[in-house]
Amino acid sequence: MNVQIHNMLLEETEAVVKIEEEAFSVPWTAQGFLDALLQVQNIFLTAVLDGEVAGYCGLYAAADEGEITNVAVKGVYRRQGIASCLIEEVLRQAWAAGITQIFLEVRQSNLPAQNLYQKHGFRPQGIRKNFYRCPREDAVVMICQPGISTVGENADSL
Repeated sequence: MNVQIHNMLLEETEAVVKIEEEAFSVPWTAQGFLDALLQVQNIFLTAVLDGEVAGYCGLYAAADEGEITNVAVKGVYRRQGIASCLIEEVLRQAWAAGITQIFLEVRQSNLPAQNLYQKHGFRPQGIRKNFYRCPREDAVVMICQPGISTVGENADSL
């Protein structure tokens, strides 16, 4: 598999929105992605496989903190390591930009996503009650800090 990860291009927004709509019950709009891309401190990436946008990851940055907004992979490409590639690259770029900690929220029932984030050094920090709607559900708040939360083989690369 030859996945190429790069900073999201404006012309990829339509493909990203389609993946977003497939993956989330309350999806972002195209305008939401365009607004995020116009903020130069943010990091939004796409994964391209065989010329097709296969997934994306977004991170809002403010001062020395980041928040991963969404990670999603098109259904036919899931379970092939694309999300891991996206997370590795967003972390690499974030640490290089001077971000010292990254937060995210994930549905409490989404154990595969929680396991993926833990593989990349994120640790549960708390619960946000009724954070999600459609269906209503609590979120697990997770945090990653280089040199503190990292584990396993990825520790040196984060």
